[in-house]
Formats: sequence, C-alpha cells, structure tokens
Amino acid sequence: MVMLPNAPLDLVERLPAAVLVIAGRRFVYANPSALAFMQAENPSELIGREVFEFLHPLDAPRILARIRRAVSSTNRTNPPTEYRVYTCRGEMRVIGMTSTSYNYRGEAGLLACFIDLTERSQLETHLRATEEQFQRMMNTMQDVFYRTDAEGITRYVCPAVQQVLGYTAEEIIGKPAADFYPHPSDREQLKQAIMAQGFVRDFPGQMRRKDGQIIDISISSTILLDEEGKFAGVEGIWRDITERRNLERELERRATTDELTGIANRRTILETLGSAFERYQRKHRPLVVLILDLDFFKRINDDYGHVAGDRLLKAIVHAIQQEIRTIDHFGRLGGEEFIIVLEDTPRDSATAIAERILDRVRHTAFDLALAQPVHITLSIGATAALPTDRHPTHLLEHADAALYAAKEGGRDQLRWHTPPVSAVLA
Repeated sequence: MVMLPNAPLDLVERLPAAVLVIAGRRFVYANPSALAFMQAENPSELIGREVFEFLHPLDAPRILARIRRAVSSTNRTNPPTEYRVYTCRGEMRVIGMTSTSYNYRGEAGLLACFIDLTERSQLETHLRATEEQFQRMMNTMQDVFYRTDAEGITRYVCPAVQQVLGYTAEEIIGKPAADFYPHPSDREQLKQAIMAQGFVRDFPGQMRRKDGQIIDISISSTILLDEEGKFAGVEGIWRDITERRNLERELERRATTDELTGIANRRTILETLGSAFERYQRKHRPLVVLILDLDFFKRINDDYGHVAGDRLLKAIVHAIQQEIRTIDHFGRLGGEEFIIVLEDTPRDSATAIAERILDRVRHTAFDLALAQPVHITLSIGATAALPTDRHPTHLLEHADAALYAAKEGGRDQLRWHTPPVSAVLA
C-alpha cells in the first residue's frame, strides 16, 4: 500500500468519498473509495499512471490547469467543479471534485476529493431534454395547456393562450383563473365537476378575451393532489370552440325557428305545448292556448303578391310580440295561422292579452312598401286546460273549434271554447 505522508491514514482510507493525490501529473495515491470508483481491481492499475489517460478530452485542459496552479502555489484550494473522467474499464463518469495544493514527499502536487455525480448528471440531462421537449410541445400547441393551484391561481399557461385570449402567458400567470371567466361562478362549476369525479372531458364553458369578446371553450382537466392526497390544483387543456358552437347554434336556430318570421316553427311550438301540458298535469296551474288566424289573408296575396304577403306576416308577428309577455310562447303553425301558449295564466288575464292583440292589429296600418298602407284583422280561438284533457292535442282541437266560431261570428274577435258541464265540474 502506498503511504500517504503527514496524514491520518486510517481516516482517509475509511472515507466514503474518493481521495486522490496527484504529483507530477501522475496518480500517487488513491483511497479504497477512489479505487472502487475508478474500477481498479488493484492499486497498480491506477497508481503511477498519467492523469491525462483518464480525462475526457474536453475537460482535460481544466484539470491540468488545476494541477499547474497547485504546483505553483503552496496554499491554494480550488472550488468544486464537475468533470467527465474515464475509469480503468473505459466507462465515462461524471465527478464533482474539489482540490487543494499538497506536498507529496517534497514534490508539489494536488490533493483531490470527489464524489460520483454520474446519475445526477444523467438525470439532469434527461430532465433538460424532457423540459426542452415539453417547451417545444407547448410552443407549438394550438390548444391551451394550463395548471392552477389549490386557490385557483394560474401557475402555468402555455404560449398558445395569446392567440386565443389575446393575453400573453406572463399576463395570466399569478392571477386567479376565475378572472378570465365571464362569470366567476362558471369557474366554480368546473371545479365542482372535477372534484366530484377527479376529471372532466369536454366540459363546456366560456372565457373573456382581452378585447372583451366572449368565446366558447371545451375543457378537459384532471385534479392534482399533493403528497398527502389533498387537493393541490387542476391541470388540463382547453380549446376555443367558438366557431363550432356558433355553427351549432345556427343549425339549432334553423331547426327550431320559422324561417320567415323568426318565431318558433310548428315542430318547436308543439313540443313547447307538450312540455307545458306536462307541467300543467303535475302542478295544476292554469294553462291557456290561443290560436290566431289572419282574416282574408288570401286577398293580400291575390291583390299584392306573395312578397307583400310575407312582409305582412312579419309585420303582424312584430305587432303581436308587443302585446305578449317574455314568458309566453309564440309560434307559427303554418300559413297565416299562429299559436300562443300562456302558462300560469288564468282566463281573465289571457282574455286581456288576446284583446290587446286584436286591438293593436285592428288599428295598425301596415307599411308593405305599396302605394298605401294595408289594414287587416285577425280572429282568435282560446281554450283553457281542464282535468278532462288527456293530451295537448285536445287543447289544439278545442282552440281550433273556438277559432272557427270566431270566424263564423264575424271575424276580428276572440271566442273561448265552451266545455261541457261535466268537464268543468271534473
């Protein structure tokens, strides 16, 4: 065993850290930890050999410079530095080494101590590569990746957010996520949904852009838990689906709206009547149906053409809308026939509404871009739901019968369906 002069040999030999002594650019001492690290089966594989043989070419100049500085100074300690070295078996490893000047048997040299950083270096390399890959992915994403903490504060958002919301990531990070929702309660609904099942998929929502515009988003997120299993935040992806939702709204509007007048079409208003009738059966609240039909509308088409007739229908709808409530349901059954469904409305209130409609139409001169304004009237048939009614079609039949009576009675009037006494007493 090569002796290490002027040092407590037993202590150095037992150190878990590797210790080397270099003199004349050769290894002159290595403790057991250093021999094991350098994969030397016996000291002769390392002791006496040139240091340069074991250095990575890119790191060799720095280590040799340390040796020169140590030789030229009797009291110099070099700070810890990472180096790449090769073992006796040719494996490359990374060490963290610190060294100081040392006199070995009258020759200026270097006393070095180092630890193995290979795994840490590999981990850091992997982490750097992973981080670079993550950043590349975040920088090219069209959807927005985000992460919030347990208090709902945004801790990360990818650069794509600027293309969607108009804010840079820096303008959003550190602020409550709820600040960017039209209504803070919307964010709370998302959080509750995630807490309930741990995640959400395609959860609908809205956000406010920097310019104030409201956009539709779809959110897919998952819950984050800390080491104790407690709620630590949320992370996930949301995407701008405004264009898709606008298309869906337009398709829905076309499917439910009368193309000419803009009110509910026949299918939609009859579905609404069906729902209202179900509520009537459950709650036994008053339900009234009015069927309206324009008087002598065929003359308008015959005298002025269908374009003028269409203009009149739209004008009539606008006039009626001025006399009904926002809670009332108004739709077109077809041609010049319309229906109004009045929920929670007793007969006297329904009569007042119908009379206001008759009066407004009666006294309105409709401008159809003709030589002179057009005057027209309408007739209304009304019925109130009774316990004997078993289906919404019964209401339509009763109101239609009342409308026929109004027409037969001279038009421009309201007629109520008169039920049998047995139905009233039921």
